[in-house]
Amino acid sequence: MIGHMRNRVGLYTPVETPDDLGGTVTTWTFQRALWAGIRPKALTERLENGKLSVTQTYLVAIRYLPIFPERARLMWKGRILRVVAASDPDTRGERLHLICEEEAQ
Repeated sequence: MIGHMRNRVGLYTPVETPDDLGGTVTTWTFQRALWAGIRPKALTERLENGKLSVTQTYLVAIRYLPIFPERARLMWKGRILRVVAASDPDTRGERLHLICEEEAQ
């Protein structure tokens, strides 16, 4: 499994700060660099407001982190991958499987 983790990704978490209008502004802060195995999982097409919208989903495997952020992003080769779900597939604490969607830029 370790040999398949050949991609270097950055883990980012959100930081929300209040703005002048009573709302918040979200900025993404770098936490750490990780080695990851990344495979395309699914490509979904749907019609939104008369336009075709395509979503690419990936399965990302990383080494186990005991505390994984509830909201997170991965940066991979200039792409932003939003982490939708994280799970320990065999409950042995060796790796995490992340389901990620590529965000449009």
